[in-house]
Amino acid sequence: MKIRPAYLALWIGLMTMGWVQAQLMSGESLVKIQTALSVDTVHPESSFQVAVIGEVEEGWHVNANPPTLEYLIPTEFKLEPVEGLTFGKMQYPEASRLKFDFAAEELDVYEGRVIIRFPVSIAGGEQPGEKVIEGTFRYQACNDQICLAPVNLEVRIPIRVASLEEPSRPINPDIFGSVTLDQSLGGTLGLAETDLGLLIEERGWFLTLLALFVLGLALNLTPCVYPMIPVTIGYFSKQSEGRTSRVFGLALMYLLGISVTYSLIGVVAALTGQLFGSLLQNPWVLVGIAGIMVALALSLFGVYQIQAPNFIRQKVSGNTGGGVLGALSMGLVVGIVAAPCVGPVTIGLLTYVGATGNPWVGFWMFFTLSLGLGIPYVALGTFSGGLKKLPRSGVWMLWVEKLFGFVLLGLALYFVAPLFPDGVVPWLVLALALVSGAWLGWLDKDSGGGTTFNWLKKATGLAALAVGVFAVIPETPGAAIAWQEYDPALFDQAREEGRPVLLD
Repeated sequence: MKIRPAYLALWIGLMTMGWVQAQLMSGESLVKIQTALSVDTVHPESSFQVAVIGEVEEGWHVNANPPTLEYLIPTEFKLEPVEGLTFGKMQYPEASRLKFDFAAEELDVYEGRVIIRFPVSIAGGEQPGEKVIEGTFRYQACNDQICLAPVNLEVRIPIRVASLEEPSRPINPDIFGSVTLDQSLGGTLGLAETDLGLLIEERGWFLTLLALFVLGLALNLTPCVYPMIPVTIGYFSKQSEGRTSRVFGLALMYLLGISVTYSLIGVVAALTGQLFGSLLQNPWVLVGIAGIMVALALSLFGVYQIQAPNFIRQKVSGNTGGGVLGALSMGLVVGIVAAPCVGPVTIGLLTYVGATGNPWVGFWMFFTLSLGLGIPYVALGTFSGGLKKLPRSGVWMLWVEKLFGFVLLGLALYFVAPLFPDGVVPWLVLALALVSGAWLGWLDKDSGGGTTFNWLKKATGLAALAVGVFAVIPETPGAAIAWQEYDPALFDQAREEGRPVLLD
């Protein structure tokens, strides 16, 4: 059978038409670009997150970053420098690994929604107004058969710098809610720079949760909680009818009540997104928190008493209710009674959990803290003889109350420290350390105590004085950089020798 030349030409034309059309197609129409910020406004000397979102048309894909093969063009976002802004490390999404006919191995690609995130720090002293982040979104669109020419899309991201009096609210929680970014180029990203964040990063989750458990145990020694231990265990003993198993069950329900309360607090903090972190950028909020700390400290100094409502204190002390439900309800409200002492701890946890936006993180952190707070009740309730080994909550508790009072004053100073000019805070720390050290170590005569306790008081006073002295000792400056005028010959020599060169 012979094929006429006209039919052959028509067949070749139809086969090549799709290929030619694809080559003439522009890849710009295949990816739609959007941008998003983690907050509605930014403050000077703060950090926020930015996302560049590419929507890839169905049936097409772009190469991952990094690409599987060196010759493939990666999808990337390049930033232009902006005065007053410091950009952190780009975080590219996880890729999908797919097999294509034109490649011998599976390739890492992005399909659908591609979100590239990066943190930004804004310098202090920036005036209110608008700044614009500019960059280039580069990609190469491909389908199962062909790849189009690479595309460079210009992207502009406006941000509004607000005064400290104006609140900064978290937005776009679906994009930023559970993301931890690396601020490797400078600046401070609240989540990554907190002591708790560094502990998780350096030591892992197991040791972090273990530390929270130990912290919960330590909270039982606070003057808000410690006096309640024998009262509560005594209530369990009366309800047990002499059976150890029943005491254990009641104490377990009490622990469950504590865990439910604190775990719920953690989940709520996470679901509110970055509310706590953004609120702590507002100076009025910082002053308000410091005021609460000072009020609690004055209460511990004996100026006045802050107590939970009478019906709550009666329930916790076992004067109302009974049985399993009574123990459970006591555990549910014990957090309110302990608030003056556990408040500073929970504020730090709330800030971190709120920044992560992850309910599971909030649940496990506060659940672990509550276990430490409640386990002693289970142990002492089961082995009731252990109550006799507890130190009596006598006059030594007065000294402990004052100790916690000074700690609260230190926390108040910590919260308002960003509002003071440089160089003022160390002297305030010194003043507080001198007063607290002298009072706790030598001037306090109300708490009495034996020889060992007096040695403990003096050691605590010396430690406080040492903290104050170290606060005002200036840091030893590092060795200065020996800058040289730019010399092309020296530059070429360093490049040949493989030595790094810093140009300014």
